Amino acid sequence: MTGPNFLLVGMERSGTHWVTALLNAHPEVSCFPTMPFHKETGEYSQEIGEVHFFNTLASLEPDTKNLFTRSLDNYLTKHQKLFADLVDYKDKVSKEELYKMFTKRYNEVCESQRQDKKIVGEATPAYVFHLDFIDRLYPGIKKLCIIRDPKDRIVSWHRSQVKKGNIKTMVISDQFALDYCQNRIKKEYESLLAYKNNVHCFTYEDLSNHGPETVKNILEYLEVKIDDQIIDKMIAEADFKKLNAKDSGKSGRVRGEESLKSHYRKGIVGDWKNCLTSDQAKMIDDTLADLQAKVFNKYNIK
Repeated sequence: MTGPNFLLVGMERSGTHWVTALLNAHPEVSCFPTMPFHKETGEYSQEIGEVHFFNTLASLEPDTKNLFTRSLDNYLTKHQKLFADLVDYKDKVSKEELYKMFTKRYNEVCESQRQDKKIVGEATPAYVFHLDFIDRLYPGIKKLCIIRDPKDRIVSWHRSQVKKGNIKTMVISDQFALDYCQNRIKKEYESLLAYKNNVHCFTYEDLSNHGPETVKNILEYLEVKIDDQIIDKMIAEADFKKLNAKDSGKSGRVRGEESLKSHYRKGIVGDWKNCLTSDQAKMIDDTLADLQAKVFNKYNIK
């Protein structure tokens, strides 16, 4: 039981589900979670969603309180209860033994998602905060990270909160933008800067504007088959309209078109210009420019 061959570790609101769809279209690569596509009956398929494996186990580690961890008790009711029977061992065995039990089960989950392909990976954006902990459990595992313009991320995060009913207005406030910069994006950058080992980082903008070249670099990193026909197919299978059409069974969704109720968004590069003021854009850039430049330099992002 080998478990995952790679992880898509972040970042939030940066296109991780898009990358998952791209990778799943490769004949040698499986990546989960796939989106909860609807069956032909119109019912939801039974997907496990983001497993939140590493940021859940990391909740047992010291000094991780503000790093988007999740309580182990979440497994009692979530993720199809795949880990529910293991939670009770928390106070009965050592922490290291508990980790062994959970990783054995996680390996089984990954193998169930492999689909007879050469390699399998899992995507959960919060993993970017726990890179060293990941290496502790899976030394040397390959890691992918997609990075996106913070301004577009803030717009995407705001729309997701509107969709969930947490925010009632489509107008983005200065405080909302600043909070997301400080509480999420800044911490993601800091985590990447603190990490000593390798992560294959690439940008949403490069994937949008230079898709074939960016996908080729990802496949080279994962050490799987590369040819132009495969890359063209991957990009076609992960096209927004095609993905959104698969998810068209939910009430309020229109096939092939964007809806606030859909998980999929077109994610147009530079869409922030339609949603943020020039002062807000400057505030975001001023807050994060230095950190972002250091990340780009460290991970050779052009």
